[in-house]
Parts: sequence; structure tokens; C-alpha cells
Amino acid sequence: MSQEAAGSVPGVMRLELTTPDRRAVELEVTEVIVPGSEGVFTVLYDHTPLLSILDVGVLYAGDVQGQGHFFAVHGGFAEISDNNILVMAQAAEESAEIELERAESARERAERRLNARGESEDIDLARAELALRRAVSRIQAHGHVVF
Repeated sequence: MSQEAAGSVPGVMRLELTTPDRRAVELEVTEVIVPGSEGVFTVLYDHTPLLSILDVGVLYAGDVQGQGHFFAVHGGFAEISDNNILVMAQAAEESAEIELERAESARERAERRLNARGESEDIDLARAELALRRAVSRIQAHGHVVF
């Protein structure tokens, strides 16, 4: 469906989720839940225009067939205008692409780094916290948990 057509069908919006490396997904949706930098927000039909910075988290998209799509997103922005949602993420993984074992290992590594911060001056606290948040978002997306 074209950009104009999706926005003209009552209740239907167009979601385009892209990364610098690839177009991740293009869907006709009825609802999108976005992890914004100021908090999680829901986009429904006729949402007011908005530009938001993305936080690390899970993006949920409910398509017109009633299926839910879950993505771990890391950084970027979301633009909502005329029932079109453009999400440009630094990284995005659909739940089916996420290897749960790798995500759990990454979470454990980040937790070990954070727990060792008193023992070593070499720990980059901000980097370890971000690694933990990314791992948790991947685990949540894999398990279809929004927040």
C-alpha cells in the first residue's frame, strides 16, 4: 500500500522502521508503542505530529491483521506525521532474529562489569549500563514484552 493509501484508510497507519544498514520493516499498523527518550508512548490513528528521540527498548507494532511485531531498538528517532510513522534506529532487531542465548550472555557480562565497578577503575560505567539495557531490551523483545 502506498504512503498516501495507508494514511487514508481509517484506523490504519504506515510504519517504516529502518537502520543505517537496512530497511528492517514496513507495515500497515493500527497501534505502535515507542520507547521514547522521555518515556514510552503509544501512537494511534490521527496522532498529533511528533518527533521523538528513541531510547533503548522494545518497539511494538500491532498490524492490521491483529498480529503483534516486537523489535529491540537502540537509539535514533521516531517521526509521526499524517498517519505515517518513520522510525530511524541506530539498531533494530525483530524478535524472531534475536538469539536468546547471546542476549542472556551479554546481560550476564554487563552485570558482572557493573558488579565489579568497585574493584576496578577500568570499568566504563556508562558503557556497561548501556550494554545491560540493550541486552535486556533484546531479551524482552524476544519474549514479546513491551516494558
